[in-house]
Amino acid sequence: MVALRHLFVVRLLFGFTLVASVASGAPAAQGVDAFVAEVLQRSPALRARTLGRDAAHSDATAAGLWPDPEVSVMLDNVPQRMEGGEMPMVRYQLSQMLPWPGKLGSMESAAERRTDAAQADTNIRTLDLIRDAKRGYWMLLMNKGLRDVNGAGRGLLDTIASAAVARYGAGSGAHHDVVRAQVEQSAIDVEAIDLDGERVATVAMLNALRDVPAASVIEDPDEPHTNSALDVPPVARLERLALERRPELERMRAMQREEESMAALARRERYPDLMTSVWYNQMLGEPDTAGVMLGVTLPVFGVRRQNRMAQAADLRAGSVSSDLRAMQSMIRFEIADAVRKLVTATRTLELVRDVAAPRANQSFSASVAGFSTGTVDIVGVLEAWRSLQAIERARVEAVAGRLLALADLERAIGGPLPEVSP
Repeated sequence: MVALRHLFVVRLLFGFTLVASVASGAPAAQGVDAFVAEVLQRSPALRARTLGRDAAHSDATAAGLWPDPEVSVMLDNVPQRMEGGEMPMVRYQLSQMLPWPGKLGSMESAAERRTDAAQADTNIRTLDLIRDAKRGYWMLLMNKGLRDVNGAGRGLLDTIASAAVARYGAGSGAHHDVVRAQVEQSAIDVEAIDLDGERVATVAMLNALRDVPAASVIEDPDEPHTNSALDVPPVARLERLALERRPELERMRAMQREEESMAALARRERYPDLMTSVWYNQMLGEPDTAGVMLGVTLPVFGVRRQNRMAQAADLRAGSVSSDLRAMQSMIRFEIADAVRKLVTATRTLELVRDVAAPRANQSFSASVAGFSTGTVDIVGVLEAWRSLQAIERARVEAVAGRLLALADLERAIGGPLPEVSP
């Protein structure tokens, strides 16, 4: 019995050492940062947004250019029909449309605002990819931790099952004790299969983010240090920072400015455009002549149409303004929710690590000792083992939940957390 108890203690310490080694491992910041950088570099979705932004910029540079001049050559009165008639001539004419002042500027301004919106779309996609990459990376970390807990628990359960078989063989235990231990072994094996399947799916998702085949190998990440408390700035400061950073708000502001430019353009369209022409007549048999012409368009039918188009643009600008306020309210909720998750996960981790885990360890050690001496039955040992497993899983999930909440909070404020002044 002394040897059996010693074996219990060795396996117990091995199981806790395996789990604790994850908590005290080297920081994984370089790992996650490198993975995020790879995702941003290889993502076809981000590349598409970048090309769309560049296309919008090219459109903006073309919108303010003048229309092309028109050159014409005309041959007239050839051949001459009678004496005293008009002489044959060749006319060379150059014409240029002159838009009303401010029209081209309004067109260019509207196109530039579309470029701003396209840039905001690129920034939005970048933030989404960073969050998705980090969340996937930390989900893989959680899967690794749960698989480590599963493996350590399987080792402890094997020890319990071996002890049950030994007790049954010695006549001090019952057959149903062996069966109970074997049932728990089957259950934990099923859990291991599920965790392996979850890892395959998580790796496939991460590989999709970095645009490589789904089966490409990704090593399990190491868990960062979680002993030091994370300094989170006050919510009011986070909200101010988000209102400055969030590209969704910048996109809406760009859309609003675009509609304002379109309204100004529609109002300027009511004014006539100018048409200028100069020509030179090469007379065949008489002195050459030249001329100049200045004409304007008559805004007879377009005034009412342009007024209604300007009104529509004003209404769209007002609609975007309302959407902007709604987005600001949603951002405040996202920040509050992310902070709540971060605080909850941190408090859970501290409770599990400082209170629940030592108690579960003590309870399991006492159950093992009692089972070795015959004062505790297999049910008590398995209950203590399940509690230990649950606490270890809770610790792993709390660590991952903290990291996931941090990724969500960074997305909510549009970038990394600022440093908290002492």
